[in-house]
Amino acid sequence: MKFTRVEIPDLVAALHQRGFTYIGPGWRGSMKFTGELKLKSHSHACELAVSPRLDEIPRVWLTPLPVGRHEIHPHLSANGYLCYLALDSVIFDFFDPIGQTLRCLERAEDVLESILAGEMTEDLAEEFHATWGDTVCLVDVNEGKLGVQEAYSFGLKRVGVVTDDKARTRAKLEAIGGGLPPSMMAAVRVRTASQPMPLQRDWPPKTVQDFLQWQSALDPACRKKIENQLLRLYQRKAARALVIIESPVVQYGFDVEFKPANAQPGKPTPLREAMYRLPIHPVSIYRIDDKYIAERNLPGGRTLAGLRIVLVGCGTIGGYLAEMLVKAGAGTARGQLTLVDMGSMEPNNLGRHRLGFPALLKRKAVAMREELQRVAPGANVVDICGDAKNAVLGQLDLLIDATGEQGLTDWLTWRYAANTPFLAAWVEGAGLAVRALLKASAKHACSRCISRPPLAAQYRVFDTPPDIIIRGHGCEGLYVPFPASASIQAAALAMEMVQAWVDNADSPTFRTRVLDQSRAVQFKDCSPPRHEGCPACGT
Repeated sequence: MKFTRVEIPDLVAALHQRGFTYIGPGWRGSMKFTGELKLKSHSHACELAVSPRLDEIPRVWLTPLPVGRHEIHPHLSANGYLCYLALDSVIFDFFDPIGQTLRCLERAEDVLESILAGEMTEDLAEEFHATWGDTVCLVDVNEGKLGVQEAYSFGLKRVGVVTDDKARTRAKLEAIGGGLPPSMMAAVRVRTASQPMPLQRDWPPKTVQDFLQWQSALDPACRKKIENQLLRLYQRKAARALVIIESPVVQYGFDVEFKPANAQPGKPTPLREAMYRLPIHPVSIYRIDDKYIAERNLPGGRTLAGLRIVLVGCGTIGGYLAEMLVKAGAGTARGQLTLVDMGSMEPNNLGRHRLGFPALLKRKAVAMREELQRVAPGANVVDICGDAKNAVLGQLDLLIDATGEQGLTDWLTWRYAANTPFLAAWVEGAGLAVRALLKASAKHACSRCISRPPLAAQYRVFDTPPDIIIRGHGCEGLYVPFPASASIQAAALAMEMVQAWVDNADSPTFRTRVLDQSRAVQFKDCSPPRHEGCPACGT
């Protein structure tokens, strides 16, 4: 068998020089080798699985496991599998499979050296679910409440979901074709400042006592809270309980069925002792709360949760931008996202709109709200089908104009920009560039300032203004042609500026992304000052 002029015997010979011997077929049809990983102080026996197609990184198992510590080693499973590389973090070099395999062995030796030196213990928290169990519980608790919560179960060994808002959670589950499970049970949520560190032997814990002993080694105070809550539920003759521990990195828990104490005649078993003996089922926690979903992709950044945001225009830019806003937390944690648009979804919108045929002839604001509530069932999204000039918007944290209509943008600036941060986004010409301008300070320019003399010329994107191309059949069907990619990039640019605003970042208030690279560009992102004579923002 050959691959890029490399034969299997060549690989076998190279590994033999490295001290490995071919044994025969191995894991999932791989070629199995035995040998040693050479560390600084000693060597460690291992097995190596190499794909016969020479197209992926080899797998390594230690034989036997390292001894001398009770804790589980990071990146090392109970059967000896050594995770020395994340499979998606490296590109296997098809054109040098032998060299790549040998370099993988060197990497495995470096990782094992660090593991045995205790240098990678922090990684255990990220791997905790792999060692804990495969029973899943969904947690939809936005407020971070501790103590007893409502939980719904599918059965004795299949824990379902924990919630602090049944309507919101039901909507999320219905979005994936389910609903709240039929059986209700108590869930106890406690918090600890300690990261979970699993044990090498007798893992995971089998009984309440095993769990409490392990938890006591991590955080005695947390162990006491768990024990007291369980004992209280046991005394009340609860049928089952779910315990969830919220640690700094990961949440984990277990499910316990409260069985009556089996006391010997004449020797009643103390309730606490009977509870210690109860078997437990480890449960892996998966968060589906809005805060987690929004924050997960924004490391170090703030979300839009809790803010009152209005988006005017649910057209080609606004449709994509509305979804981005929701995925950043808009409409969650008592916040609200309001969509304002007076138009309907017509056939000529379909080519570049976030919505498709299911929304045809519907009001855009309504159809977009329905779509967002399908994508993010927990979000509070409101639609206003009418002229933005007549809408009562109330107190706002942020106003966004995605209509691209200069006259409306100027009116919204005049009406709201003095007291509300105001962002406008639009497509320049026939998709030649996309632009966005934020006015969150009295000293900054508004869209009228930079579009009219005397500032207009210096803030143009190109040396000469682009021609305005209008197509269509009759005045009722005229439009400016540009592809959906321009709409998406305009929405993405606006979202970047929203994120910078909510993070209080010192960044340009006027930004442009040029899509037509054939033209000479004169504009650089900046923060233009307000024109003193501007009628829109000068009053």
